[in-house]
Amino acid sequence: MLQDATARIGQRAIIAGVVALVVGCLFGWVVLGWLVFPVTWTNADPWDLRPEQKETYVVLVADSYSITSDGDLAHQRLVGFSEAELTDILARLVEEREEAGDLEGKRRLQFLGVALDVSPSAATPSPEETAQTGTSRFFSTLRSLVPLCGGAIVVLLVVTLIAVIVFRILKQRAARGPAPVAGEEAMPGQMPVDAPLGRFVTTYSIGDDAYDTSFNVETHGPDAEFYGACGIGFSEVLGEGSPDKIAAFEVWLFDKTDMDNVQTVTKVLMSEFAYNSEMLREKMKDRGEALLVEKDSTVVIDGVGLQLRAEILDFEYGTDPSLPSNSYFENLTTQLVPVLKS
Repeated sequence: MLQDATARIGQRAIIAGVVALVVGCLFGWVVLGWLVFPVTWTNADPWDLRPEQKETYVVLVADSYSITSDGDLAHQRLVGFSEAELTDILARLVEEREEAGDLEGKRRLQFLGVALDVSPSAATPSPEETAQTGTSRFFSTLRSLVPLCGGAIVVLLVVTLIAVIVFRILKQRAARGPAPVAGEEAMPGQMPVDAPLGRFVTTYSIGDDAYDTSFNVETHGPDAEFYGACGIGFSEVLGEGSPDKIAAFEVWLFDKTDMDNVQTVTKVLMSEFAYNSEMLREKMKDRGEALLVEKDSTVVIDGVGLQLRAEILDFEYGTDPSLPSNSYFENLTTQLVPVLKS
C-alpha cells in the first residue's frame, strides 16, 4: 500500500512538474519575452534590413562606386552580405533597370558586380549556405527566450555570432585572393602579357533598343585571375520615336589590375554626320575621345595594366529621309580583344 501511494505521488509530481515547466515556458515566452521584455533592434547593420531596404543600400553603394572607383571601400560596405545574396540582389536590380530602360543605372550595378567578383545572374544557394540561413533563423527565434533561459543561451549566441563573422571574413578574403599587378611577370599557369584574354564579337542591329553588352576580362582554368571587364553600348540617339536611331556608341574598359588605381576608360565611336557636327562632338567631350567609325579600323583603349583593342569588322548606315545621310547606324559589328600590357 505504501509503495503504491508513493508511486502515485511520484507520478503526480512528475505530471505537475511537466505542466509547471510548460506553463512557465509559455509565461516567460509570451508575457516576459513579448510584453515585459520584448526584443528590440537598434543600430542594425545593412544586411539585417528588409529585402527592399537591402536593395536600396546596394544601389547607393553602386552609385558611390561609379564615382570613386574604390573597390576596397565597396567591399567594406558590403562585407556582411553573402556572395549568393549579393548575386541575387544585383541580378534582380539589373533586370529591373533593364526593363525600365535605365541603361546607366544597369551599368553602374554591373560595374559594382565586376568589382566584387560577383556575376549579376540568378544563383541557387549551396546546401551549406541554406543550412547557415536556417541556423541563423533558429538562433533568431531563441533570442526571444533569453529572459527565461538566462545567461547560457546568451553565451551560446555570442560564440555563434563570432564564429559566423570570422567565417565570413575568412571566406571573403580567400575569394579575393592577391590583386594582379600591371607589368608583373607571369607566374606558371598565368596568362602571359600581350596575350589576348578573349575575343568578343558583338553585333548591334537597329531595333535592338536594349543593346548594351559587357564581358568579363579574366583567365581560365583552376588558377583563373579576374582583371576587369569591357563592353559597348549606346551613347547618342538622334530624333524621336521607335526604333532608336543610334549616332554614337561608347566602348569602355574597366581595369582593376591595380587595386590602388582602379579606372574605367571610355571612347566614343561616332557616325560620319555626328563626327562632323561640332555640337555633338562637344556633347561627347566628357564621355571620352570621339572617333569616326571606319571599317577594318582598330580603336585602342589603354588602362593601367590592360589594353582593349576594339576592331570595327563591319557597319552600315540607316536611310531615313527625315534625318541627314550617314547619321545613324543600321548595324555595327565589333570585336573586343582585351590584353595584358607588357
